Amino acid sequence: MYRVIAFAFLLLIAAAAGGEARADARFCHAVTDLSAASPGAFDCSAEPADYRQRSLWLKIEAPADSRIVYVHQTRFERLTAVFLYADGRSASQTVRRGNYGTHWRIGGQIAFEPPMLAAPVKTVLLRFDGLASHELLRIRLPDPDEANAQAAVLPVIVGSAITLLALGALYTLSVGVALRRVYLLWHGLWAVTMVAWGLLWSQLALIVAPNLAGWSSQICTFLACLAVTLATVSGVMALGKDMGPRALRIGTLALGLFIMPFGILVSLETGPALGWQVVVLGALTLSVLALVTLSLVNACRAGNADAKALAWAWALPMATLALVQVINVDDWLYGGGSQVVMLVAAALQTVWLSIAVTLRIAHLREERDRARAAEARMSELASRDALTGLLNRRGFVDRAEFMIEGRAAPGEHFGLLLIDVDHFKRVNDSYGHEAGDAVLCRIARRLERWEGPLCVAGRIGGEEFVLGVTGLTPIGIRQFAESVRRGIADLQHPELRTGHAVTVSIGVASADHALSFQRLYGWADQELYKAKANGRNRVIFRGSDRNAQAVAG
Repeated sequence: MYRVIAFAFLLLIAAAAGGEARADARFCHAVTDLSAASPGAFDCSAEPADYRQRSLWLKIEAPADSRIVYVHQTRFERLTAVFLYADGRSASQTVRRGNYGTHWRIGGQIAFEPPMLAAPVKTVLLRFDGLASHELLRIRLPDPDEANAQAAVLPVIVGSAITLLALGALYTLSVGVALRRVYLLWHGLWAVTMVAWGLLWSQLALIVAPNLAGWSSQICTFLACLAVTLATVSGVMALGKDMGPRALRIGTLALGLFIMPFGILVSLETGPALGWQVVVLGALTLSVLALVTLSLVNACRAGNADAKALAWAWALPMATLALVQVINVDDWLYGGGSQVVMLVAAALQTVWLSIAVTLRIAHLREERDRARAAEARMSELASRDALTGLLNRRGFVDRAEFMIEGRAAPGEHFGLLLIDVDHFKRVNDSYGHEAGDAVLCRIARRLERWEGPLCVAGRIGGEEFVLGVTGLTPIGIRQFAESVRRGIADLQHPELRTGHAVTVSIGVASADHALSFQRLYGWADQELYKAKANGRNRVIFRGSDRNAQAVAG
């Protein structure tokens, strides 16, 4: 059964790869001093050389339907994209190490979108200052449909994989502590490392630490090597003497441990040595995989139960890691490439190992029931808030993006309401957290009354709720928001003393054209801040024309 699942997964990846019909454009290059303002003559035949302390210019003829340039994050000091239009005009955009601005995208990519002018973009010039290796560059110029699909699909894949990894890590660590299985603790640390790697590689970490821009690739190199080391230690601890001769155990562990310091060396390298170091690192990784595979075979023959569980769990990520070492998959999954493939494989591996561990302790009824409840909670936490039962942030974003994309007509509006309970801390401080939780649950039940095909509700943290509504005019959305404010204010809370009303502040954003959920969320968050700053218990509305209107309570 598991082989069927693994085969289906590989078919899914292959299908996604088939969607990458547009190969990366061939480019000509020029190398100049850092002070040069223009590239001069371009060379379209030889490989770039002597550019690491200078500027490397790449010249790409843009396809007629291309509106955006994606550059996979790599090691450079500064990157400038220059768009040359057919009418002779030009436009440029620049990012630097430590500051990608708004150009970073989930999936480890930097996006440059030229301004819309009457004339089409004819040529794209990319200038890299202090580039470590042009061989690590991945540049894509997708058509608009592909770019839109990437914006919708890639964040969901990456976010889902990281969420599963995080839940799997918590589960594995807790079971390891409960069962006192050292190898499960090592595996849990591996999963935690993969979560950190996924957050950095996908650039989701830039949300809270934007200064990491440009450093992610080097940190991820070290984390990837650390993950290989942790996985090797986990396997050796689980198999013990059953893995084979003593020389095999020592050799496997020594090689796995050696990868981590070598990874530090590779992560710090920004010069010409990076090329051969990457090749050596790949060879070391394949060698560790071969030794671990041999050890698993020996342990399974010896009847080691943990070996069988590990063999099933590690089959997919090991096969995937070997695959990406020998096959170029950089263009797969909208440019996410081997990183997305490994992230998904690692998430599935963690889920599978969690299931295997649960089955291993099924003979103990109390522990079996606890494991099943934990598994059910993990599944529910992926989309529901544990306290109120409303959709959590991830579940709400998925549903809202579906509603935004599924609008029947271009003129149909989508409204986003961010709802914050006024002075909620006073409720907790005065009446206790149990009373506060009861207030939140009662508000959630009131919000559920508005849910339906055209409206979705969620809790995105603390005392903050959210509603998404479609099919209304701007006036209708504003009136709906005001009715929500009044409806919550009219709720009776027996836990609180008579006369203590609970009110909310609401920031509203709406648009009648294709806007990303993140853009609408940013607008609504700004209006919520204004509503709270202007006295609370009010609605402030902002439409796609960016005009804010307030309705006070």
